[in-house]
Amino acid sequence: MDFKFRIKQHLKENRWQYAILILLLLLGIIIGHYQVVYLETGVRSNLRDMIDNYLRLQQANSNSGFTILKSIFFNQAKTVLLIWFLGLTVIGWPLILANVLVRGLSLGFTISFLIREKAGAGIIMTLLSIVPQNLVYMPLIIFWSVMAMNFSIYLLRGRDDARMSLGRSLIIYTSLLLICILIVLAGSLVEAYLSPWLLSLIL
Repeated sequence: MDFKFRIKQHLKENRWQYAILILLLLLGIIIGHYQVVYLETGVRSNLRDMIDNYLRLQQANSNSGFTILKSIFFNQAKTVLLIWFLGLTVIGWPLILANVLVRGLSLGFTISFLIREKAGAGIIMTLLSIVPQNLVYMPLIIFWSVMAMNFSIYLLRGRDDARMSLGRSLIIYTSLLLICILIVLAGSLVEAYLSPWLLSLIL
């Protein structure tokens, strides 16, 4: 009960941060969709070839799952570490907002391109190879961005009237970073093993 209360309290206290970040994510998805609409023919053809090569690679299963896992994990962990670092700066929160916008743009572009180029198969590919890991990544990025923004604003406003000392706040903030890294690992496992396996069922 106490845990549920803490979650409700956190959401209530940070509702405007969540609202802004979710709106930015949706805006990025919309912009990404319209970028696909205005792609040049040559670029569209190159991207289509990349998707076809990826599908052939999945069929051949020529890459080690662990190799893919390491690559995915380090790429996603770098984003989490970047957000953590931006939270340590007093001007980091605008860049945190920009990062969420770019994530949405990338997601919107990828989904829109798959659906436009592969039609029904693109929808299936989206559901099986993109949605699963992003059900982990996107809530994590939103939550972690809120925490980083709060820490950045905490530094910006000054700490004379703060309820908690800087040292303790930094320890809690960094502890949350470690938890987020573990969640990134869970998402990476989904992306490296579960999503390719689901995709292989329809290839």
